[in-house]
Amino acid sequence: MNQCKNDSAKNYSWTGEHSIEQYESTKAKFSDIDRAELHVHMNGSIPLSTIQDIFADELTELPAGFLIERDILRYKPCQSLASYLTPWQVLRLFPKKCENLNLLSLAVFESLSQNNVRFVELRSSVLYLASLQNCAPAHALERLLESSRFASSRFGIRTGLILTVTRGDYSSVALSTLLQAYQDLGQPSDVVGLDLAGDEEITYPAELPSLFRKAKDRFGLGITIHAGETGRVDNVRTAVELFGADRIGHGTAASKSPQLLDFLAKKDICIEVCPISNRLTGAVLKNEAHPLLAFRRHGVPFVICSDNPAIHQRGLADDHMAAMNEGLSARDIYEQFDVAKRYSFIEGLD
Repeated sequence: MNQCKNDSAKNYSWTGEHSIEQYESTKAKFSDIDRAELHVHMNGSIPLSTIQDIFADELTELPAGFLIERDILRYKPCQSLASYLTPWQVLRLFPKKCENLNLLSLAVFESLSQNNVRFVELRSSVLYLASLQNCAPAHALERLLESSRFASSRFGIRTGLILTVTRGDYSSVALSTLLQAYQDLGQPSDVVGLDLAGDEEITYPAELPSLFRKAKDRFGLGITIHAGETGRVDNVRTAVELFGADRIGHGTAASKSPQLLDFLAKKDICIEVCPISNRLTGAVLKNEAHPLLAFRRHGVPFVICSDNPAIHQRGLADDHMAAMNEGLSARDIYEQFDVAKRYSFIEGLD
């Protein structure tokens, strides 16, 4: 194990009385189980070596003072979600070339394969790609789908794409543009859902929730909303009642309200739990218990996910181990694959 992984395991994956050796021994026991990934961002899954290769090939100019090794990776808890998200200053500067899109797709799927991921719902905003490659959004979406199909076929991983928009003044325009691109391509079946992401402190247009609901009703797309990641309990209920969310990204703040937990259980809303990310973003503070056990007590379904594994220098297997460190049992981990199949937006999983 290299020093980066040793330090990161010590910092947030296996703490207290457990040694790194115990961590690796326990991880090895689960090394061959099938896994599924329902909350992972493509840009946050690209290995650092691949990023560096593409930067060198495309002669990418980084922001002043930005150091790749220092400013892309996240090992310790950040002061805020906004601070955690600063790597995206450069993660949206590439790929300008189609061949580099193919290169990074292969690298992402290879990493998923190394974690025994059998199916994945991969998130991407797509629109930045259209800008970088100077093409129409439909062409950018088509290129991303073709690249993902090739890489997923190479590694034998079932794949669905979730189109992501980021909170802000132009999120309604972004969603409408993405949906038009989706229609222009004939509504490809491997586009399976829509996602709203970004800092929850940032507002969005009043019409955005209805646009999500209409897309869900018209196209049958699944809806997942990043909500309750930054402590706003009401955002979780809003995601379900106004956006029509089928799943909630992170949702850690829901544990502060027993009534909300009961609401989520009754509605059968699945929480996409990202244990390592939750600690690094500050969604769950150092001295707080992770809400995983509260979700289980109230009968709220959840799936363990990795969010941005390359940023953490870890993988989904490590998030499973982190979830055990937070209180889940071995049985919970073994059941995760079946839970993910139940709440996946990908059709035909058996």
